[in-house]
Amino acid sequence: MKKKAMYRWMSVILISVLLLLTACGKTEENKEEKKETSSEERTFTAALGVMPANFDPTNLVGAGDMNATRNCYEPLVEEVRGTTDLEPWLAESYEIPDARTYVFKIRDGVKFADGTDLNADAVVYSYERAMAFVSSISTLVEEIESVEKTDEMTVTIKLKNDNSGFLYNVAKIGIISPSWCRENEKDGDWAQEYCARHTCGTGPYQVSEFEEDQYYTMTKYGDYWKGWKENQIDVIQTLIVKDNATQIQMLNSGEVDKLQIPITENLDILEANENIDVLTQGSLQTNIFTFNTQKAPFTDPLVREAVTLAMDYEGVKNNVYNGKATIPTGFMPALFAEHNGEIKEQAQDLEKAKELMKQSGIGECSITVHLCEGSDDQVQMAQILQSNLAEIGITLEIKVMPWLSMVEENSSPETAPEMSALNMGAFTGDGVFFLKQNFHSMYSGQPYNWSFYENPEFDRVIDEAAATVDEEEKQELLNQAQQILADDCAALYIVSPDSVEAINNHYKGFKIHPLDYYYSIRFYQLTAGE
Repeated sequence: MKKKAMYRWMSVILISVLLLLTACGKTEENKEEKKETSSEERTFTAALGVMPANFDPTNLVGAGDMNATRNCYEPLVEEVRGTTDLEPWLAESYEIPDARTYVFKIRDGVKFADGTDLNADAVVYSYERAMAFVSSISTLVEEIESVEKTDEMTVTIKLKNDNSGFLYNVAKIGIISPSWCRENEKDGDWAQEYCARHTCGTGPYQVSEFEEDQYYTMTKYGDYWKGWKENQIDVIQTLIVKDNATQIQMLNSGEVDKLQIPITENLDILEANENIDVLTQGSLQTNIFTFNTQKAPFTDPLVREAVTLAMDYEGVKNNVYNGKATIPTGFMPALFAEHNGEIKEQAQDLEKAKELMKQSGIGECSITVHLCEGSDDQVQMAQILQSNLAEIGITLEIKVMPWLSMVEENSSPETAPEMSALNMGAFTGDGVFFLKQNFHSMYSGQPYNWSFYENPEFDRVIDEAAATVDEEEKQELLNQAQQILADDCAALYIVSPDSVEAINNHYKGFKIHPLDYYYSIRFYQLTAGE
């Protein structure tokens, strides 16, 4: 890393410390005398590979966005950290009188960061705002028929159809201050432009400063409804560091306290550092390369199957992830409760792949895969695939580009490349949503059906699974849906990496969370010092 950039980041950290009421310089002498944690110790510095595209809770695009928004905005029900379980949050309780009706009793005494009160009107506004957008959050609210204020602190949501996983959707809808939004609206845009770079939720932290592609700062909201302890984090400074190796160096040297990247290299260095905790557990993530099924040569299922058989899955597992991964059996990760265990594990068979290419009549051809910048693991996977495909007559060109550019180009099959990389972690704990978001035809060209996969049989089965409340019937339908995707080679299901997280062990309380795609952290749960 250039020294100039390092000095700039260190200056940013010092500025953020000065924002705190108790900020002060420290000498080694007074550091030893002070028993309570200092302001500097309560400033947490994280590294992130990409600048969030949006701080708006209903305009999220990727995992980077959630690193900020999940700490600024809160839902009616929340995910219990480290699990897929749910608990009441901004709603102190809820009732489900039937499969289409959800009644939420709003928690009293909660205020937004602008000082206004949380009430039923704020919840109705937040849901109507989410329903007005076309974004990744739209998929969570599309089945809502109405959101109504029953009384000052009660909201009733009615659905168009039965949806057994709707509470998981509720956990993703952050509630925003209506008065703040209205003050910052432009031409009826629901304040989208302003909310992209400012926040006003009920969460424990709010964005206070940012510089594009350099950093953003979140500071403690003093009137947070759950209160504060002395040794909790006051300031979170997130530095945008696109190079993975540099992030690892910065954690190892103590310049940052947490990484939010796939740790595929130099793990031994971090494990040897007595100041760093490395945590590992299985994940709800499958890394895929999508097939543009509406662009040659992937309009031909034989070519899709040939590429699937050409991939060296063991090589990816051992060389990219140092063995800390599993080889998928279809798209859904094996740790999902709804996973179909009858589907065979992905396996390389170059001879059969060559045979299928011959049957297809395609002959030698060239294709392109687009990868997200800052994702070293995607580059390594693509390089392995490039070598594999050369053996069956396919030339693979690898192109790395910004995430937002990938989102834009994948809005239609005409502008999309033949393949695109997606590290698909689970957004919610609902297996139906995991499959539907990536492969239902209604999301073709939206995040994240970048395969432009449109199969009426799959749509029917997954829609029926969403509507049923009978667990046995639902599992049978989900098994069918997973088998259809496997048989169709709807994407290249490459690897399910373990969640490997590294954090400065001066901070306690961190738990790996299986949802929000990956690298999710709630800073309110951290404490500084012993």
